[in-house]
Amino acid sequence: MIDLVASMREVTVYADRALVARRGNISLEAGEHELRINDLPQFLRESLRAAGEGPQGTRILNVDVTTAFHSRPPESELQSLLQELELLRQNKQLLEARQGALNDRRQWLRALGEQSRDFAKGLAQGQMKPQDCADFFRFTAEQALQDAEAAQSLDIQLKQVQGEIDAKSRELQHKQGSPDPDRLAALITVDLAQAGEFSLELSYLVMGASWHPQYDVRVQKTAEQNDGQVELTYVGVVQQFTGERWENVGLSLSTARPSLAAVLPELEPWYLNVYTPPVLRAPMYAASPHGAPRMARAMIAGQTAALSADMAEAANGIEEEVAFSVAADVATATVEQTGTALVFRAGRSVDIPSDNSPHKTTIARDNLPGTFDYVSAPALDEHVHLRATIHNTTDRILLNGDASIFLSGEYVGTTRVETTAPTETFKMFLG
Repeated sequence: MIDLVASMREVTVYADRALVARRGNISLEAGEHELRINDLPQFLRESLRAAGEGPQGTRILNVDVTTAFHSRPPESELQSLLQELELLRQNKQLLEARQGALNDRRQWLRALGEQSRDFAKGLAQGQMKPQDCADFFRFTAEQALQDAEAAQSLDIQLKQVQGEIDAKSRELQHKQGSPDPDRLAALITVDLAQAGEFSLELSYLVMGASWHPQYDVRVQKTAEQNDGQVELTYVGVVQQFTGERWENVGLSLSTARPSLAAVLPELEPWYLNVYTPPVLRAPMYAASPHGAPRMARAMIAGQTAALSADMAEAANGIEEEVAFSVAADVATATVEQTGTALVFRAGRSVDIPSDNSPHKTTIARDNLPGTFDYVSAPALDEHVHLRATIHNTTDRILLNGDASIFLSGEYVGTTRVETTAPTETFKMFLG
């Protein structure tokens, strides 16, 4: 088995996960080899994919995943934090031991002071001199004062050390991602027909990463202007808590939803049938043989009219049900359309630690045409609000996200940008 170092090259971030791509090179002799890539995070095992390039006839025979068990996280940054944390805890134990010894001595001095009656007897019997008693009491008083100062100093040091331990523990928790020190390892079996350089590409999906859009809206406007340009900065905010640092990698932001791509919603079937009216019996009449049929015909006609109305209402109900089914089909098509992904690739390499803190990368900056007007609702609010109607003239869709507004260089507040397709307009209140 050969250990191969595969460096992280590119990361594609989705709404709730990320696709990590690694690449490593190695010179191999002809024959079958098993390559192991160590210290991988807890990724989705079924997502592991491997590809490679090598001399003619090179084949990838098998791709597998195994668990590498560790007593502590293998990453050097985490190991350094753990060592610092252990030193702080050892320092705390030493201070606590000193505090215990100091408390024992203070108890001994206290017990010694309680024997002052024995000193009085010694003076009365001539066994002790007054100067000896004075020296003893002076010593105990000075020692008690020193011990009190030492106890206060130890309390301060213990609080400081405990604060440092808490801070290091929080930092370790942020950077570690998972308290589990174990890591995964990828096992790739390759067969080379001849000796040469083999290049391996590895990719996997990992949870704990996300991104969302954010905007900066800057408006330069005078009181006389009714139209102008609005500078819109499109920013992607990335957060990751995957357990590995993304260092010097190419970053892509995707609107695809891998978790929904393989699941198609199914509608519950509605079974429709032709309406069958009930069979009506003609009423029996004992008198007026000529009038009875006319009355019966009138009643039958009335019932038939009512029946026709019921059938018409039922038909309308069927039409409404059919219309509702069509609307459900449209809703399904809308969900499927979310699979059409937009991918924003950062133009530079980025460094994003695994601490779940937000990191911004600029997607675009555009000057969009806009018109301005004033809106008021005196019955509800005495203030007049400035409103901008902005036209999305770019070829990119604007996703739903928060926006910070700057009017004439001053921060006004925050608002929301609703999802806006190219050529559409959206409204925004500027204060």
